[in-house]
Amino acid sequence: MKAVVYSAIMLCLLAVPALGQHPAQEKPNPLIGGKLMYVGRMPENLDAWIVVDLRTWGKYKPTRDSEGVDLVMEAHKPETSVEYEMRRGIPQPKRVEKRRGYKPVMFSIIVTDWVTGQPVWQADILDRKQKKGQRETTAGSHSEIYAKGFSTQELAEEILRTLRSYVNQLPSEKGTAGGPTPHS
Repeated sequence: MKAVVYSAIMLCLLAVPALGQHPAQEKPNPLIGGKLMYVGRMPENLDAWIVVDLRTWGKYKPTRDSEGVDLVMEAHKPETSVEYEMRRGIPQPKRVEKRRGYKPVMFSIIVTDWVTGQPVWQADILDRKQKKGQRETTAGSHSEIYAKGFSTQELAEEILRTLRSYVNQLPSEKGTAGGPTPHS
């Protein structure tokens, strides 16, 4: 009889923590909830123009201090290695055959969640013009920006326009699509 009572008590004690647990809630995208964004150094003083455009947009407060921010925006250049070959006794860079589908990425702008270190948005800056009749790429978590012939200011505006259109299509914390924001 004591064994049955002890078993019933143990079963109740094991069930109580399971009843108190809440179902795992999906964490909202950091681009929706984030307010403070660190903007790292970028080529051609692009970071200064991005800071100005972020302030104009008003969604994020840009900062130069990376501690305690919600989001981090940095530029990364792709790693390339130069191979050399001897021509007439002089080392010369090896000729690279043009590959089909090759995209000349100048650098990538990556926005990461500071807490988790996970990338939440990326834009590859391509050193080419968009072809006539080519559809403009839709804003997604990974976008391409054709930057041939852009000034630094125009490139910063295009980066922020692409980021803004992606953030506006994300569902907001209240469960509705992110509508227009001030200064857009």
